[in-house]
Amino acid sequence: MKAVIMAGGFGTRIQPLTNSLPKPMIPVAGRPMMEHIVRKLRDSGITDIVILLFYMPEIVQNHFGDGSELGVRITYVLPNDDYGTAGAVKCAEAHIDESFLIISGDLVTDFDLNTIIRAHQQSREMVTITLTSVPNPLQFGVVVTDKNHRIVKFLEKPGWGEVFSDTINTGIYVLEKEIFQHIPEKTNFDFSKDLFPLLMKRQIPIHGFNAHGYWRDVGNPDSYRECMDEFFSGAFSLDVGIECQVTPSATIRAHPSTSYQTTLLEGINIIGANTIIEPYAKLTNCIIGDNCHIKSGCELENCIIWNSCTVGEESVLHHTVMCNNVHIAEKVHIPHGAIIAENVTIEKQVEIEKDITIWPDKHIEEAAIVSSNVIWGDKFKATIFESGAIRGFTNIQISADFAAKIGAALASFLPRNSTIIMSRDYHKASRMIKRSFLGGVLSAGVNVIDMRLNPAPVNRFKLENNELLAGGVHFQQCSDNIDETIMTFFDAGGNVIDSAAEKAIERLFFREKFRKAAHDEVGDIYDDSGLPKNYLDTFLATINRKAISAARFKIVLDLSFGATINVFPEILSKLGCEMIVLNAYENPDGLSRSATQLQDAVNDVRSIVQSTSADLGFILFPDGEHFLMVGDKGNVRADHQLILFTLQLLHDYARLKQSIQKVYIPVSAPSVLDEAISPHVKITRGKFVGLQGSALGDTDLIAYHNGLIAFREFSSAFDGMYSIAKILELLATVGKPASEIFSAIPAYAFLSSSISCPSEFKGTVMRKMSEDAITREASFVDGIKILMENSSIHMIPDQHQPAVHLYCEHRDEESARQLLEEYKGKIRQWINEA
Repeated sequence: MKAVIMAGGFGTRIQPLTNSLPKPMIPVAGRPMMEHIVRKLRDSGITDIVILLFYMPEIVQNHFGDGSELGVRITYVLPNDDYGTAGAVKCAEAHIDESFLIISGDLVTDFDLNTIIRAHQQSREMVTITLTSVPNPLQFGVVVTDKNHRIVKFLEKPGWGEVFSDTINTGIYVLEKEIFQHIPEKTNFDFSKDLFPLLMKRQIPIHGFNAHGYWRDVGNPDSYRECMDEFFSGAFSLDVGIECQVTPSATIRAHPSTSYQTTLLEGINIIGANTIIEPYAKLTNCIIGDNCHIKSGCELENCIIWNSCTVGEESVLHHTVMCNNVHIAEKVHIPHGAIIAENVTIEKQVEIEKDITIWPDKHIEEAAIVSSNVIWGDKFKATIFESGAIRGFTNIQISADFAAKIGAALASFLPRNSTIIMSRDYHKASRMIKRSFLGGVLSAGVNVIDMRLNPAPVNRFKLENNELLAGGVHFQQCSDNIDETIMTFFDAGGNVIDSAAEKAIERLFFREKFRKAAHDEVGDIYDDSGLPKNYLDTFLATINRKAISAARFKIVLDLSFGATINVFPEILSKLGCEMIVLNAYENPDGLSRSATQLQDAVNDVRSIVQSTSADLGFILFPDGEHFLMVGDKGNVRADHQLILFTLQLLHDYARLKQSIQKVYIPVSAPSVLDEAISPHVKITRGKFVGLQGSALGDTDLIAYHNGLIAFREFSSAFDGMYSIAKILELLATVGKPASEIFSAIPAYAFLSSSISCPSEFKGTVMRKMSEDAITREASFVDGIKILMENSSIHMIPDQHQPAVHLYCEHRDEESARQLLEEYKGKIRQWINEA
């Protein structure tokens, strides 16, 4: 049996610990993580090892050499590109002539590898995947097996809406050499996303072995600390290669060259070579590396200190990680934890707050109080983006210097001399952040078309219709919290950027590997303020102006002080609409509305619609994307009601024209209309996370919750302005008032609720929901939707927050409420039992 160790990852999520070394070389209990793996393989009888490298390969090669010092034979394989997990292993095919085990070099485990190998041999299958159960499966491949331990379903690194079990793929595989027949050469090919689905498609069984013991993917700084805390608690043990000394209060493993005789030690402590612990220092559950100096009177608890570090007199450190060459002066207090990257100097009497990360090469001045507002804290440890956007408190989390760096990161990701477009709302904070961002983009040699004040849909439209543009960014204040700024990033097609682009930009940001343009290669700025002519021309050419004008609509329009105030009234005027326009002026304080303020706005529009006998009322949100509608009878149509109204209206139009319309809506949307409108409206339900316009084919309409609608004859982007105009056109064409369209929708009840659920329990809850659905008809496209007679219950874990969302559809509201409460109770019970 041979082994292949995967050790080529960038370690982006665990920054800044991987600032100058690859993730597998991060020290765990005094040794690199991967050294523990190599020793475990050797102790299991596997001595012929292939190591796959990509990022900082020389550090791994210099440490392990040919493996002889550890009693193994090591062959290094360095793929010349990122070929994915299976594609990288394909590069090692020439070195594999028998069954082999694959394991990651950046995990900590005490699994019995021989037990796993025997299970594979007994299964007689080509592939065995080692499985285990974890509280939070979000970052791993989720797996379901049948009673014969064959895998029937899996999903690599899902979003919360896709999790259906807490049994995950550990990344430890045992394979027969014939597997290479199914892996293409020099192609980005992943085990879980590509190879395993291909094998299932070819009806080649995959064996799943559920291993017991300790397993942790050390994926981010918090996970690293948790791993070490579990080591201190005795959850697992590691061979650290130093003789153990046991006292009544402590277990000590100290290198013979270490001086610590008058130190107070408690718990588990490991002390490296040539380290000095001065008298009266107190260490509780600490791992100290080589060549460190811990001075008199220090108090260290649950600390991980790498090599060549100093801690000054009477300093107090709890739950702190110090990377190499960190120097802390006297009387520094870190009472609640910190991650301190390499080459940091902290002067005396500094106070550091909980969960602070200090990035490399920083100097903290004497008596400073370091908070998350000064040094990036927990929000930006592992990831910056959430669904293609960055959201944070203005001038605190999203500051001018942060904006300049993320702008430089984006530009470094794009080709030199490419061009992006930028737009914003009129708030001065948005303008400030955008200008800082613009400077970062220019510094990396990328040009900017500055659209200044324009709504996001106009930005996205311009991207869709100009193949010379490489992407775009829109800046705005958050509509539900005026203290926050949102930066939304678009690709060249006007789509919100996907997760691959997010990770690439984050990698450049965290590593600060920005392209520096020469003085004559700095990007140019092109002013394109005002409404782009092609947006207005295409809008008016695509919409049926004659039908709308002939209908002589009278509408009430609340523009919510948004960026559409200089755009939409002009368009509606050209369409011949009589308008009563509200809140159509700049008011920075009005860009955000509380739930109460929004309800007041709805009541105002409803009152005006009824008192003036208007045909319709609309509230268009400041971003120009979301909207809600008030019918001619004063009925408010928002969220799911607006989706159904649009579907019914589209059906009436298609029936009149004897055509077929294709629509894409969320799995959670009500299904009460599905059968009735099916002759003319073909519905596809799917997930919206990462949705790309190019994947929708000839779909005519996209509709989502919260008033997001896109008519793709004009744009694949959600555009509230065009959607409102299109609704007017369809009403004019079918010759019916909105109230008649509403009345054609069958009676139904639709309720939703959000339940607080700690992230570590989401996997358990999804598995329990999956088990609850096992004897019923169910959909697993986005979350888990259980279909019952005349009703359904749908659960989707929140992608970013510690919560799960329930959507319930039934014939009447009382039945819907009962079903919703039943599953809310089940979820709370599952959480309590976890």
